[in-house]
Amino acid sequence: MPLNTLLKALPPVPSYPAPRWEQLRRVPIDDNGERLMPMSLAPSPIRVFPAYARLGIPGAIPECFVREGVYRALLAAARSLPDGIGLIVLDGWRPWRVQQYLFDTLHEAIHHHQPDLSEAELLERTREFVSVPSRDPLAPSPHLTGGAVDVTLCGADGLPLDMGTLFDEALPASHSDYFEHLETLIPQQHKARDHRRLLYHIMREQGFTNLPSEWWHFDYGDPLWAYYGQHSHAHYGAAELDTIENRWRRQLG
Repeated sequence: MPLNTLLKALPPVPSYPAPRWEQLRRVPIDDNGERLMPMSLAPSPIRVFPAYARLGIPGAIPECFVREGVYRALLAAARSLPDGIGLIVLDGWRPWRVQQYLFDTLHEAIHHHQPDLSEAELLERTREFVSVPSRDPLAPSPHLTGGAVDVTLCGADGLPLDMGTLFDEALPASHSDYFEHLETLIPQQHKARDHRRLLYHIMREQGFTNLPSEWWHFDYGDPLWAYYGQHSHAHYGAAELDTIENRWRRQLG
């Protein structure tokens, strides 16, 4: 099927409310022990661009790690794309230090531009795009589990397709369904809407759920996935990267 025909046939991105974080904290976690796998091992049409390391974010690592089940689901999603379209992985498992940095940076930026917000309002606005840093085994931040992943689409030349906003832009237009609610769209917005639909549906077909405020953020196996997918429990809790140092510590007791 020609790409334009496929894009026109895709249904809209559905609308979902923001997560209720207190309810999310009550999702049971039964970690299945899957390893963190480097996405750089994946063949075409997956590309890997560790965005935070490239931006010089403190503590960011130059690789995108995900749980093995996420790795396989991402590969299946990428292989379902039309010829000439690829999937770029921008972030996966995230060290706590990076999560803290991203949260604090956005929190301060919002406070600077909207100083009259109450602390509760400021927290809600920050959580819209960055979850609270948490290593709590009962309620870890999604990216600390290896089940959350940030992705976008690219063309045959490897350049990202237009998705309407940039990755990590903390704007209302970054909400996955934003273009579905505009009464009139200019041609460029039509393209962005169709690209979001394509990304959303190829990921959903492989079992991912989407965070409604971020077109790029998808979950598989973590508590956010269980919450939006209405699963009885999550398969992934907080994970640690299996470094050489950690292996030595285990071997030495």
